[in-house]
Amino acid sequence: MLITLDRQSETPLFKQLYNVLKSQILDGSLDSDEKLPSKRQLMTDLSISQTTVEHAYHLLLDEDLIYSREKSGFYVSVIEQLKQTDRRMQPEIRRPKEKEYALPLGTIDTTLVQSDVLKQIAREVHADPELLNKGDDSGERALKEQLRQYLHINRGVTCAVDQIFIGPSTEFLLEQVLYLLKHPKMTIEDPGYPIIRRVLDRLGSGMDFAPVQEDGIDIDAVEALDNPVTHVTPSHQFPSGAVMSLQKRIQLLNHASTRGHYIIEDDYDSEFRYTGRPLPSLQGLDQNDHTIYMSTFSKSLYPSLRLSCMVLPAALAERYYQEALSCNVPRQMQHIVAHFMAEGYLNRHINRMRKIYRKKMADVTQWLRAAHSVEIYGEHTGMHFMLRIPGTDLQELARKHGLVPGNIYANNGDLRDTVVIGIGEKEVEEIRQILDAFLEDAPITRG
Repeated sequence: MLITLDRQSETPLFKQLYNVLKSQILDGSLDSDEKLPSKRQLMTDLSISQTTVEHAYHLLLDEDLIYSREKSGFYVSVIEQLKQTDRRMQPEIRRPKEKEYALPLGTIDTTLVQSDVLKQIAREVHADPELLNKGDDSGERALKEQLRQYLHINRGVTCAVDQIFIGPSTEFLLEQVLYLLKHPKMTIEDPGYPIIRRVLDRLGSGMDFAPVQEDGIDIDAVEALDNPVTHVTPSHQFPSGAVMSLQKRIQLLNHASTRGHYIIEDDYDSEFRYTGRPLPSLQGLDQNDHTIYMSTFSKSLYPSLRLSCMVLPAALAERYYQEALSCNVPRQMQHIVAHFMAEGYLNRHINRMRKIYRKKMADVTQWLRAAHSVEIYGEHTGMHFMLRIPGTDLQELARKHGLVPGNIYANNGDLRDTVVIGIGEKEVEEIRQILDAFLEDAPITRG
């Protein structure tokens, strides 16, 4: 029996011995009922402790790979051998390469996250043994109560606690909504968020596109399409940054009410408005319970948190419970965020972040306007803006400099003269350097 142990490896010796013996048993190198070396023999042969041998043999006993005979020793169990194939042990899996951008969207400055506070809260939450058992499938009530208060005060959302549902992302919640509505055809914004199209394609749901104007989605197009669901980002349209006017909000709500349709309101980035007071949410304006409200903590806290929420109309909320859907977010993480909100940390954190990102946005866009002849829009809210050079196809330049091309968000290939600039992650000086290099190659007039 050949056994080689690597004393430099981070894997403990008992685990290495166990792995070697298990492999030899499963590949037939050791026959059924064959006697194994005694503990003392292995201890001597391998220059290891008897405790190390005992640990390895106990693991093999636990898996019924060996058995013991009193005063005789250990023997290999009778095990059917695995059939050998020509399959490689480590097949090469082809995965699409994720695109990396110099100024990505959806990222934040991680140095601003209150890590010390979150760590302290996490320690307290993880010390609670009650949270080790199963909780409410729709989300923890403690978090729902905090969300109800927060959304009502900050976004004008009106709902009962049992209308609030938790999920790991708005993409996940959208799939649940489409399931509850039996995969209806949907009207979506153009340009718009590509994940919405991806979800609809994946689920086989139909979609139509309505153009986005300066004051939000084209209501005439929505009415003409007359689909049972319309998805909008009214507070900060993605990617244009357009804010839906109050008049259009009322028209959209009236159309949904008259036709018995639903509106899905994605309220992303609403916390980061830099000029004036934000308009109230569609859900808060809705007097007829036809709006499905969604939001996420990816910007207000951090993207890897994987925590979003939605507010369903009463009829859909009841259907959610009847269908026994679930939120798929660990209880502990929900309670960490609930504590963070209850103790006032979230509001203070958002107020601080808003000031920092407002200044960063102003520094970058004011410099751009002074130094370069470009068009900028969508900078009044959120962590990205659109940079346009009219009449110039910027797609190749965007690829060369690692910027996000605008046309990937347009259904008809428009926005080829536009790039989308994320300001969340990088410092102002680094953003300037990246954009300076990009604009040096662009056919524009210097300021």
